Amino acid sequence: MSRLAEISDRDLILVRLRFLDLLKSFFVEQPDAERMSRWRGIFTALAGEQINLQLDDAIAGLAEKLKKKDLQDLQDEYYTLFIDPYSRHQLPLTAAYYLDGKSFGPSLVDYRELLKQAQLIKDRSITDPEDSLPLMLDTLIALIEEEKQGAGKQTRELQKQLLEQFLLPMTAKLFTAVENNSGADFYCSCIGFLKAYLDLEEGLFESV
Repeated sequence: MSRLAEISDRDLILVRLRFLDLLKSFFVEQPDAERMSRWRGIFTALAGEQINLQLDDAIAGLAEKLKKKDLQDLQDEYYTLFIDPYSRHQLPLTAAYYLDGKSFGPSLVDYRELLKQAQLIKDRSITDPEDSLPLMLDTLIALIEEEKQGAGKQTRELQKQLLEQFLLPMTAKLFTAVENNSGADFYCSCIGFLKAYLDLEEGLFESV
């Protein structure tokens, strides 16, 4: 059993928000010295906790990599995976790519309908598609913030739909892709951490 099941509802919301903010920070932009220092501090602290076996293993793996790698290693890997259009190790981060086999597929239409139901609108200054991983994590964060403010059952149902229809299946396929990607040593661990955490999130919705 996860230790998350042992804390109060309000504290659980705060823990979820912190984990999701941490997860989003790996993918939203190229890491800098401040972000890497933050990651090292967080994972050193988390490595001393016991949450559940799968997540504990993912945390320990990331903590070890953060000790061994320097900032340039992480920046180079991020550039190769997410910026360089000519990289043979490029790793797309949109749900439709993994769920439909192409970007801007039917899954994006379905995801836009979820956003409509949630009354959430993408900032026009953001050029990434709505179903990009950082934006989907942002959506989950926004829905949890609504729950924190006392929103009703529909908010929980939308969280569950986002998780089960988009985030979980995309992350499973993303992890399969990255496991065989020799240019993704650090981010393989990041995605493994994401997968382990989302699996834990799924258990929170059994009663929804």
